[in-house]
Amino acid sequence: MLFATSLAREDRWETLQQPSHPSQTEPHFRSLLAAIDMGWRIEEPVYLRPRWSDAGPRVYHFILRRALLAAPRMLSVPEGPDVDDFVRDESLRLVVGH
Repeated sequence: MLFATSLAREDRWETLQQPSHPSQTEPHFRSLLAAIDMGWRIEEPVYLRPRWSDAGPRVYHFILRRALLAAPRMLSVPEGPDVDDFVRDESLRLVVGH
């Protein structure tokens, strides 16, 4: 039974990774907002690092946890105006990597 419960949790997490409908908002950012709405919380710091190389586009790496003893999850969101504003508005501690 524990295995089935664990699989159900994994399925819910995977569902968060899929956009529910088209939008102007970046799908990964929508997934972050949906996770927060479902009770996940962001563990600081948030990391902002290049995606593939130092010259490439950057992505935010959010560490999310739903319960104190639950395994954390990482959600990566490409840098953009919506997520930039979110990080700033929420006063999240940010570590910028090179």
